[in-house]
Amino acid sequence: MNLNQGSAVKSLDFHPLQQVLLRVGTNMGEVMVWELVTRERFAFKNFKIWDLAACSMPLQASLASDNTASINRVMWSPDGTLFGVAYSKHMVHIYSYSANDLKNHLEIEAHVGSVNDLAFSFPSKLCIVTCGEDRLIEGHEAPVYSVCPHHKENIQVLFMGY
Repeated sequence: MNLNQGSAVKSLDFHPLQQVLLRVGTNMGEVMVWELVTRERFAFKNFKIWDLAACSMPLQASLASDNTASINRVMWSPDGTLFGVAYSKHMVHIYSYSANDLKNHLEIEAHVGSVNDLAFSFPSKLCIVTCGEDRLIEGHEAPVYSVCPHHKENIQVLFMGY
């Protein structure tokens, strides 16, 4: 099966409950949902800051010289009602998804520089974990490139790749 994306794909994630839905993120900051049986693209958004005034001065300066950002990671929440997008410029967008419609849910200026990965944890309440090139996940000495949350019974663990 081929889907004509138009831009280079950077990240993919299948919906956790409806395995025919595929979330796609590109190098041009495009995020979309494909329905694989019909090969239809249901939802589409381009990178855009929702509230520029709320952003830090370094991010505003970065966007003034280049307002594009590639997508490093897309991921559905465990229940499939939300999905996150980690961008190459500071930001994480959380969208709500229902009836083939994307709605802005939460905008987070998560890191200085690239947001390399994100993960959802959902044992008792929704938690979003991110890592970035600013080395921010508690005390790491090198940039973190990947995070994977895991839980067994009441114990939560984060696996991180450098």
